[in-house]
Amino acid sequence: MRLEVLLGSAVDGPSSQWVGAVLCRDVLDRNKHPVLLKGTVLSATHEQQLRKAHPDELHVLWLDEGDVGEDAAAIRIAAAVAGPGTFARPPVESQARLVAAWRGMVAVDVRALGAVNAVDGVTVFTVPDALHVDAGRTLAGVKITPLAISEWSLEQAERAALSAEGGGGVLSVRPFLPLRVAAIVRQHLTDEARARFEHSLGMRSAWFGGTIEPVRYIDDSADAVREALVDAAGSADIVLAVGVASVDPLDVTWQSLLAAGATSIRRGLPMHPGSSYWIAELLDRPVIGVASCGMFSRRSALDLLIARLHAGLPLDSAYLSSLGHGGLLGKEAAWRIPPYEAALGHDTDED
Repeated sequence: MRLEVLLGSAVDGPSSQWVGAVLCRDVLDRNKHPVLLKGTVLSATHEQQLRKAHPDELHVLWLDEGDVGEDAAAIRIAAAVAGPGTFARPPVESQARLVAAWRGMVAVDVRALGAVNAVDGVTVFTVPDALHVDAGRTLAGVKITPLAISEWSLEQAERAALSAEGGGGVLSVRPFLPLRVAAIVRQHLTDEARARFEHSLGMRSAWFGGTIEPVRYIDDSADAVREALVDAAGSADIVLAVGVASVDPLDVTWQSLLAAGATSIRRGLPMHPGSSYWIAELLDRPVIGVASCGMFSRRSALDLLIARLHAGLPLDSAYLSSLGHGGLLGKEAAWRIPPYEAALGHDTDED
């Protein structure tokens, strides 16, 4: 590529002096308002605008064979980065945007993203991994910082994008599954509190496209608890054991769960609110033990756990251990919670 400074008088002469060149900076009118923006590929149709503005100088770039302009480069890199559940919009000011095609959980291959951005002149910036998004949400911006890039560099960026794990693209959106959730509550609640809890739980499930089975309110009988747990695991995809004394290893719910043949996955999570929750598996279904205050928390570990399950991902030990990074779910962490959060009523940050 070749850079050139043309005197303003060039716009009065033959257009062949500048047609085909790429503007390196904006052309301003007498009032300092932009007439033509940097990155514009000049053509004969721009002659009147140039003569009217009559700049002192034109800073232009001439592309050589093998050079790719910024719009074309952004389109190609966006196509390489985009995975299932995303699509690219045409460049605006030479930046292509990737957008969510459906509601779901964002997956970013951070290693592949870093490899793409390691190519000089290439920039791809995304929302955080595991963000919950709705259809139409902007997920990433893609552009090159120079006005043009070599074909060789562009191919390097494309190869880096295609190295994403599983070949699924650097950025994708996992669609939510319409799972059934069963809740067993072993706690005395007023009619008002029951209605509030069921509304909160129903709103969460509905956002993922799931459904809630009728909530089971049971007493402290070990037989009744065990029977309710087994029934729930047999009919639902996710079981919530709510109102448990989660730190007590002799708690009726926990002991009844073990007696029913459940496998313990983890007791306690590196997250607040939610540090005293436990996770088990019964009849190949996840069972989440939720402390009493978790029934009404606006933000807690439960939000992240059920979102992950609706995205078709397991609550395995590696994931649960990773929750400590960003595990303080204060108001500043609201972005980690699906956007149903604003309509959930009373807020509490207690565990």
